[in-house]
Amino acid sequence: MNNNVLAIIVAFYLSKYNQEGLKNLGFDSFNEAFEKTAKLLNVKKNYVKLRRDEFDPIYPWRQGWKRPMDKRIIRTIEILDELEEADMRDIANNILYNPSYRDVEDLRDIINLIKNTTNNKVEIGKFILRCPTGKAAEEFFRNYYTQNKLPIKGTLVDCRDFGCGYDYKIIETNLNETYVEVKGISDLSGGILFTNKEWKVAMEQKSKYFLCIVRNVNDKPKIEFINNPSRVLKPTKNIRTTIQINWTISDKELKSTSNNS
Repeated sequence: MNNNVLAIIVAFYLSKYNQEGLKNLGFDSFNEAFEKTAKLLNVKKNYVKLRRDEFDPIYPWRQGWKRPMDKRIIRTIEILDELEEADMRDIANNILYNPSYRDVEDLRDIINLIKNTTNNKVEIGKFILRCPTGKAAEEFFRNYYTQNKLPIKGTLVDCRDFGCGYDYKIIETNLNETYVEVKGISDLSGGILFTNKEWKVAMEQKSKYFLCIVRNVNDKPKIEFINNPSRVLKPTKNIRTTIQINWTISDKELKSTSNNS
């Protein structure tokens, strides 16, 4: 068993869920978490801390390391980020406190996926950009909405921390609700990814759902709205062995919709 990879999985949970994660794993402080994880997994304490630090730029608690991510860190996020907290907590708890779990087939599969950094489907450069670009796009939309009240007038509610399949909802004066999912693209062209949950909500809410695309996020952002994306877009469904389902919409598909509007 690769104890370093097990430590990476625990470090991922500690980074993503921060104080909640500490409490759920039975720790009172990060220092205690690093020390006990190292002892339980027979790795160095500093190794656990450094792996936690590498995940931090993706999540809002700490600034983290400003350097290119190790490929195993990228793979871990791709494989595990869509899991619910309770499921991820169960994996981390079992890794730490149930030695027999470290030999079960499901965990071996996760470890092999994390170690498989040569998979052609892993677009490392784009992934590194995706999280910071996504956050920048969300903030750009928020400021844009304050000034322009588009795509529909109402009260903007931030739902990003709730995992509900959209980033914002807009409550209109008649109490109707509209939902907005924001996607950022670092250049003027490029495709986007929907999680399975986001796409399901888009299909359920139909005309009440807007896709907001912010292109060229870091230079001169250009904003675009697509209403009822599940009706007008034709994504490619990708089912991976990475414990997640997502839907890919190509640059060509996005542009074809813009040309028809």
